[in-house]
Formats: sequence, C-alpha cells, structure tokens
Amino acid sequence: MAITEYPAGKLNNIGFVVIFTRYQKKWVYCWHRHRQSFEHPAGHVELNEIPIEAAKRELFEETGIKDCNIIPLWDYEYIWGNGQGSNNGRVFYAEVNSLGKLPESEMERIEFFDTVPENYTYNREDEIRDIEKVENYLNKIKIL
Repeated sequence: MAITEYPAGKLNNIGFVVIFTRYQKKWVYCWHRHRQSFEHPAGHVELNEIPIEAAKRELFEETGIKDCNIIPLWDYEYIWGNGQGSNNGRVFYAEVNSLGKLPESEMERIEFFDTVPENYTYNREDEIRDIEKVENYLNKIKIL
C-alpha cells in the first residue's frame, strides 16, 4: 500500500472523504456494528457530489452531527496493493458545536477519546500519526 499526500484541493476525482472530528476537545469515533470496532467518520463521494458535501453527509450519517465547522486538511492518493489502480481522497477536520441524534446506519454509537481507541478498525499506529499530523496542522493555523 502506498499513500502520497498533497495539499487540500490539489487532486481531482476525489472518491473518498475522511473526517477527523472533535467535540469538547475529545476525538469522536464511531462504533461500527458489523466490524465491532471504532473508526472515524468517512465514506465515498457520491455521483454529482463535491467532497465537502460528502464530508458533511458522511459526518451526519455516521454521527448525527450537523452543527460543526468543517475544513479540508489534505488530499491523498492511495495506490492499490497490486499497483493496478488508485483512489483519491480528501481529509477534513470538523470542530463540533453540538451533537445530534445518530440516524440508523452501520454505526451503532459514537464515543469520545483523548487519543485513538484500542479497538480501532484499521492500523492504530497509522491513525496515531495522522492524529498528530492533524493537531500540528491545526496548531499552525491557530485552531487548537
């Protein structure tokens, strides 16, 4: 797996969005009812949808959150393991003002953490590095 990062807005054909989300200085993670583990809100960009719209939609669908400030952080290109293709994604940050009601979805509940939960769906060490990267970026632009 190879991932190359770019400034937000650099890549076209964004097919996936990831939303690092904070509420009252805690990271928001969703409990996936089928995977039985935590992950942050994310999902595919639908036809005729732009990435910011997809990020807002996915955030609502997976957490119930509508009342937030959301900004793009960076783009990435994910090269498939077989090298035969790639996907482009955009990473966002959402600062939540108030919570909403979680709609029916693959997510069972949300929880709040100081760091990445132990029972994280994907590679926890990669996620810890990404959280540090998000925090560094937000400190630079004076959001944290």
